[in-house]
Amino acid sequence: MTTGVRIAAGFAIMGIAFGLATTRVRYLVELLLHGRRDPERFEYIRNPSNIKYHAEKILGQKKLFQWEFPGTLHALTFWGFLIVQVMLIESVGELFSPTFAIPGPFRWGWWGALGDTFLCAVALALLGFTIIRIKNTPRREGRKSRFFGSHLWQAYLILFMIFGVVSTVAVVRGARWALHTLPYPNAYLSHGIGKLLTNAGYSHSTLRYIEDGALLLHLAVVFTFLLIVVNSKHMHIFTSPFNVAFGRQPLALGPLRPIEIDMENVTEDTVFGVGKVEDFTWKQLLDGFTCTECGRCQSVCPAWNTGKTLNPKFIITQTRDHLFEKAPYLLGEKVWDMSAPGADDPDNPMNKKLVGDVHLEESIWACVTCGACVYECPVDIEHVDAIVDMRRAQVMMESSFPQEAGLMLRNLENSGNPWGEAAQKRLDWTKGLEEHIVVVNGRIPADAEYLYWVGCAGAFDDRAKKAVRAFAELMVEAGVAFAILGPQESCTGDPARRIGNEYLFQEMAKQNIALLKSKGVRKIVASCPHCFNSIAREYPQFGGTFEVIHHTDLLARLVKDGKLKPTENVDKKVSYHDPCYLARHNDVIEQPRNVLQSVPGLQSHDPHNCKKRTFCCGAGGSRLWMEETVGTRINSERFDQMIENDPDIVSVACPYCMIMLDDAAKDAVQKGKVSEDLRVLDVAQLLRQSVNGAPKVAISAAPPAAVSAPGDQHQPGEPGA
Repeated sequence: MTTGVRIAAGFAIMGIAFGLATTRVRYLVELLLHGRRDPERFEYIRNPSNIKYHAEKILGQKKLFQWEFPGTLHALTFWGFLIVQVMLIESVGELFSPTFAIPGPFRWGWWGALGDTFLCAVALALLGFTIIRIKNTPRREGRKSRFFGSHLWQAYLILFMIFGVVSTVAVVRGARWALHTLPYPNAYLSHGIGKLLTNAGYSHSTLRYIEDGALLLHLAVVFTFLLIVVNSKHMHIFTSPFNVAFGRQPLALGPLRPIEIDMENVTEDTVFGVGKVEDFTWKQLLDGFTCTECGRCQSVCPAWNTGKTLNPKFIITQTRDHLFEKAPYLLGEKVWDMSAPGADDPDNPMNKKLVGDVHLEESIWACVTCGACVYECPVDIEHVDAIVDMRRAQVMMESSFPQEAGLMLRNLENSGNPWGEAAQKRLDWTKGLEEHIVVVNGRIPADAEYLYWVGCAGAFDDRAKKAVRAFAELMVEAGVAFAILGPQESCTGDPARRIGNEYLFQEMAKQNIALLKSKGVRKIVASCPHCFNSIAREYPQFGGTFEVIHHTDLLARLVKDGKLKPTENVDKKVSYHDPCYLARHNDVIEQPRNVLQSVPGLQSHDPHNCKKRTFCCGAGGSRLWMEETVGTRINSERFDQMIENDPDIVSVACPYCMIMLDDAAKDAVQKGKVSEDLRVLDVAQLLRQSVNGAPKVAISAAPPAAVSAPGDQHQPGEPGA
């Protein structure tokens, strides 16, 4: 084959592929631009502190390694493809000259060995991927397979194409060795293939035809692969670096993003949340283009794994598919005419409701916002943000939400807590401790180091009260000066925000921030991870910046500093449950364990799903106030995991978790799964059992004496009370 024919054929292949790929990319970009603007994303990418994070995620494949075996396979394939891109440059150069090689270090022997090593590694990785897919096929595993609902045929096609890429380039290099034009002495795979060709007795001209044919075939496979990628779920090869770079990580866990709410300037065009696919931001639409359908998210979703319809993968892929079917209208290729015949066809994408048609309503409300999907996603897709944005539209635009959640929202508005209790009852837990506890009247006392944010559950739920009391007694024992707001404390607004009532949350947050500032509060300790997350991570969005720690963090410090000395043996076996909003959302992992380890005689064991891979108790996302009627109850599933090591105690560090797991424990006792002696206790309660000297007063059912705070106290029924 002459050089001219080789060049013409090669550039024809590349030209056609680039033309088609460019058309497709332009189409995708135009679709992204129909999403709402999101200028904050550019702040993330410009932040120098995020460069290391991005490099670790993209080049280091850090998140892929959270699943060691498939992560290793993917990393080898990714790094191998980077090497193949350099080989592609060589292939284009070979169109002009069969002896072409990139100058400089790429002519050295190490490059030949490195290139061949990764060609072998990629081939082995492809075999590994194939085995994984066959082993976990939905045909056998059903919805337990993480590939359930994924486009498996696309995956197999891509595996075949990648094999075509590496095998053809290996043949090209082998033919070059046989023709003595390969400059790398250590390219062992290429040498082996070359020897096979030489030993086959091919003439020089035949070897030249083999090289030319393999070279053109290699280019054809590579650029066909390019076209398949930009037209399939595998476009993540190109979009994932951008998705990671523009992502909120490491902020995507913890705080939700606020939306601008100006009730005085609401018009017919005002949109709160996401009611249509084009209401998503361009980054959220990019999430859909980036989804690999690997199913890691669904494999850890508490809702999906207990038989609910919610599948975080489907939230992303169904949104993407709906965007594509609506694209002709969004891009002006078709005109939507409501008066045209058939305009009311429910199957027309313009008539489909995002929640109700594209996504089932029960799926949107099944989310516990635990963040397991976000944590596991290797390409930083933000599933929880998308779900909450759709909830916001349902609540604030459609007034549509589960009936039982309506009572919770009314209680928040009227009483300042989800239970609807009177504000004065926030002092019930202090009965007998009045001489040790300061209730803020005016500004916080100068000698009070912390304001103790008790939280609604800690104030009103009898089980959580015991944990709150134990923590207060420990602070007294350690000499920590603290104060409480008492009746002036109000819910942080977390339940309202997670269910989608962003307006109510912002109103409550602003009221609390104003109250805390008026009291001169600087440092806050909270027992509830949801309160902790709201005040520490979300209140700064509205100008409320305080130093906030969780009570297990403070206890760990007090034990370490010798201010609390656990001396009494607690000869029990304990299984510790990591709250989602403590471990996964806020990285408070070792502190509770350090407290438990300090208790003499206590044997602490972790369940299989622990630390950042904890399994939700089922209370997050405002699910504590909603009925769970589909599938297995999440708290029961988690409790079964907690008792695998046959513990005497299930330990928690969150009042929501205490409520949910205690309910599950009672149910397990009735079913004969566990002894009625098993207890669900807070970390503070266990430490309290081992510390002598602190005031021990049983909680009384009698109401405490009223503590006045004239001029500052919210009254029951007032907004934000």
